[in-house]
Amino acid sequence: MVNKLFKYSLKLLKLDIVFAVCAVAVFIVDQTTKGLIMDRVPINTQIELIPNFLYITHIKNTGAAFGMFQNSTDVLIVISFIAIILVAVLKATLRIHSFIYHIALGFVLGGAAGNLFDRIFLREVTDFIQVNYFAVFNGADSFLVIGFFLLFIIIIKVFFKKEEKSLNKD
Repeated sequence: MVNKLFKYSLKLLKLDIVFAVCAVAVFIVDQTTKGLIMDRVPINTQIELIPNFLYITHIKNTGAAFGMFQNSTDVLIVISFIAIILVAVLKATLRIHSFIYHIALGFVLGGAAGNLFDRIFLREVTDFIQVNYFAVFNGADSFLVIGFFLLFIIIIKVFFKKEEKSLNKD
C-alpha cells in the first residue's frame, strides 16, 4: 500500500516537473527570441526566410494574438492574468494525470506569462513571425494556441470517457 502511494506521488511529482519545465522553457524561449529580434532587426523590417511563405517581420503590437484588439493593453493584461488563473484552476481541479495535458498547461502558462511580461513592462508585444497571408505573431502566441488546442482535445476526450462510463453503468 505504501509503495503504491509512493509510486503515485512520484508520478504526480514528475508531471508537476514537466508542467513547470515547459512553462519556464516557453517563457525563456519567448523572451529570448523577442530580445534577439528587438536587438538585431529594425522595427518594420521584413526578412524573407522561405520565399513567398515565411518571413521575420519586426512589428510592435498593442493588441492580442495575431493583431486583434489593438490598443487594448490594460484589458489584455487582465485577460492574461485570467488565463494564468485558469491554468492554476485546471491544474488543481481536473485530476488529469496525462503527460500531454501537463505540457499543454505549461505551454499556456509560459505563453501567457511571456506576453503578460511584455505588456506590463513594455506596454506592447514584439511580434516577428509572419506566414504569408496571415498575421504577424510571436512564440508566446504560438505556444498559447498549441496549448489551448491540446487542452481542448484532452478535456473533451476525458469528458466523453466519463460520459461513456456513466452510460455503461445504466
